[in-house]
Amino acid sequence: MKKIRKVIPGQRKQERKNAQENMERQVALFSKHPTECCVCKLGFERTKETVLTWQVTINEGRVRLTCPKCWGIIQEAMENKG
Repeated sequence: MKKIRKVIPGQRKQERKNAQENMERQVALFSKHPTECCVCKLGFERTKETVLTWQVTINEGRVRLTCPKCWGIIQEAMENKG
């Protein structure tokens, strides 16, 4: 029976390797997050509640930490803009 699709040898392996490297870079950046909100400078204390409610964004190698109040303001501004 013929194969329905052709698989380039090593392509999937290379894709998995690239995805793994990308994940490792992002995890390394995530562990270096700031200790305060990037907007209002409210201090970040690592508790179960804050970990679940604060937003961490990684964009072009920059890690930004945003408190729930400021994140709501940012989301509102983005909705009004778009």
